[in-house]
Amino acid sequence: MKIKNLFILPLLLSSLVACNTNNSSTNLSTSSNINTSTSSSTIDNTTIPSDLKIEIQKDGVSVEEFNMIQTESLTLTTKNNKDMNVEILWSIADSSIASIDENGLITAINTGITIITVKVKNAPYISASCYVTVKDKVEQTGVGNGTSTNPIFLGNEGKSEPLEIYFLEMQHIYADSIYIKKGNVDILIDTGWDYDGKYVAKFLEEHMNDEILDVLMFSHSDGDHIDGIPSALKNIENISLMVDYGGIGNGNVGTIRSKFKQKGMIYHSAYDCINHIDGALDRYYLTDEFYFDVLNTGNYVINDATSAGNAKSLATIFYYKDFKFFTAGDLTTGSEEDLMKNENLPEVTLYKASHHGSHGSNSQDLLDELNPKAVAISAARANNYSDTPGAPNKKNTYNLNAASGHPAAAAIERIYKAPNISQNLNVYWNAVNGTMKFSTHGENNFTFEGSPTMKGYYDLTVTDGSPVWNDEIQDFENKVTGEENYRLHETKVFQFRDYIQYLPTWAQEEYFPK
Repeated sequence: MKIKNLFILPLLLSSLVACNTNNSSTNLSTSSNINTSTSSSTIDNTTIPSDLKIEIQKDGVSVEEFNMIQTESLTLTTKNNKDMNVEILWSIADSSIASIDENGLITAINTGITIITVKVKNAPYISASCYVTVKDKVEQTGVGNGTSTNPIFLGNEGKSEPLEIYFLEMQHIYADSIYIKKGNVDILIDTGWDYDGKYVAKFLEEHMNDEILDVLMFSHSDGDHIDGIPSALKNIENISLMVDYGGIGNGNVGTIRSKFKQKGMIYHSAYDCINHIDGALDRYYLTDEFYFDVLNTGNYVINDATSAGNAKSLATIFYYKDFKFFTAGDLTTGSEEDLMKNENLPEVTLYKASHHGSHGSNSQDLLDELNPKAVAISAARANNYSDTPGAPNKKNTYNLNAASGHPAAAAIERIYKAPNISQNLNVYWNAVNGTMKFSTHGENNFTFEGSPTMKGYYDLTVTDGSPVWNDEIQDFENKVTGEENYRLHETKVFQFRDYIQYLPTWAQEEYFPK
């Protein structure tokens, strides 16, 4: 059974004709504007083959949907399966959102979704159509000090843009890297191991609209959170604000602090934030509606400390309207107790399982108090600690079925006892969901989207528990696919790990009847 908690698309989408390439015309609204393109020759209706098909292309690639920014212009082209030179007509369903001329030049006007259609002039029953979504133009005009009246991001962050939280799939043993995006506001928390930092850099390049990272955070000083810094940040030109675990800042963290402070970056430690030292704040506004709190765990290191382990992890809550996201690195149960003594914690929408779902974190008291609507577990299928990830290798058969390693059974048991989770079962894990994306427009809810895993796991029950290497595909047989949008209890590995016993009774009876 797949996810049941996705938002229903706006009514506008249901009123539009689905993107397709077909042999019948698309029914457009009366606001359509129709233009005719010219070609070097005209083919009348009698010479057009009945099986002629056309498609819309952007940059030479067939498209069913694409995005544009307000005021942006681009030219679409067409291709047909007969390589014929035919005269065509372009039209658009809602000319208040975008316009299109006789040459396929489309110009974005206002935010919204509409349909572009192209028809063969002398055979209008031969057509193709495609969605275009126009988004706000986002741009940064400066950097504020983070107060409510002067947020970090100055400019248009894109009011129509959702808040997006990505838990990047790390391939090394465990590791964390979280990317948060709201329009042109970009936040990065941790960078994983060195191997994973290269993927983080690629991801940032694909998702950032400018060269400014608005907030950079590091939860603590363990290598699976900071070793990827040099690779991950190699293409970043500017950072507005950096908040981390504190201390002297040896190695990679110290280098980043020094480099970007010289370029104007504001830096504060977690200790300074909760104590308001040197202008630091415990609440920073990214925009007027989007902010985060640095939470007082009572365990942050002072400025002359040389390191900060799990118990010293930076704990934060991000707020966007009614949506709340809690993340705390590898915070331990002892520090969680201190946190609850020091802070009046709200119920949250999304909770990152601390320490990759370790048994030594994620206490029942904290889970009950935060009562999340969803839990994200950031961890890869465990490999040997010293092994560098890479392509499948028939000599490396360690933990192919993901039956061991994080998340721990004790943490899973506690997670499914949290009140909201015991009812909705919204638990997700990188090893099956790949890079996980949670989106919201500010509601106390979310839309979830996973991605095919880079690493994944294998169903060894098909081969009596033994790995079977296939020379033709250069991989082991029976790799599990198609689970990227499943909740954890809907996956095969849930059974491999004998986690069924931790589900509430009603869920055991519904999903695993005897």
